[in-house]
Amino acid sequence: MMGLVRDRWAAHSMASAFFLTRCIAVALGIRFIVMVMIWSAVIINSLFNQAVPISLNESYCGPCPKNWLCYKNNCYHFFNESRDWFQSQASCMSQNSSLLKIYSKEDQDFFKLVKSYHWMGLKKNPTNETWQWEDGSILSPDQVTMVDMANGSCAVYGSSFKGYTENCLTPYTYVCMQPIV
Repeated sequence: MMGLVRDRWAAHSMASAFFLTRCIAVALGIRFIVMVMIWSAVIINSLFNQAVPISLNESYCGPCPKNWLCYKNNCYHFFNESRDWFQSQASCMSQNSSLLKIYSKEDQDFFKLVKSYHWMGLKKNPTNETWQWEDGSILSPDQVTMVDMANGSCAVYGSSFKGYTENCLTPYTYVCMQPIV
């Protein structure tokens, strides 16, 4: 009788040990699958969030200051800090640059990708109500279409080559640019 109890106890112990081992294996398998999914998501995310090559044209686009983008013989820097138009202009000038100027829609098609508002170097001349760039040139229709949104005399670049009127003292991010020398 003792032998029968011992055999049943041994069989029960082996079944329990097998069940425990199987549970541990399943748990480790699930953990492995979850880790693979997490690492896959991290790798895919890093691949899709890498910077696009800076030089978007075939011609030479040479030396820009560190962290500036090069496109069609100009260097650009998108600043994330918000400042009014005058502070933004002063910041650009301190870096030997000016606020963004769109020369033509065709020449600067990479600005189609810009989705937020940034100050650009466009200001309304109070004497004749024309829009002028910082360099004194007059805004032409093939550069930017102005949309009157606020009773302002400065312009922010929106997207799709649209400029929006804004009060010059309103803080926005800004874009500086400088020609390649």
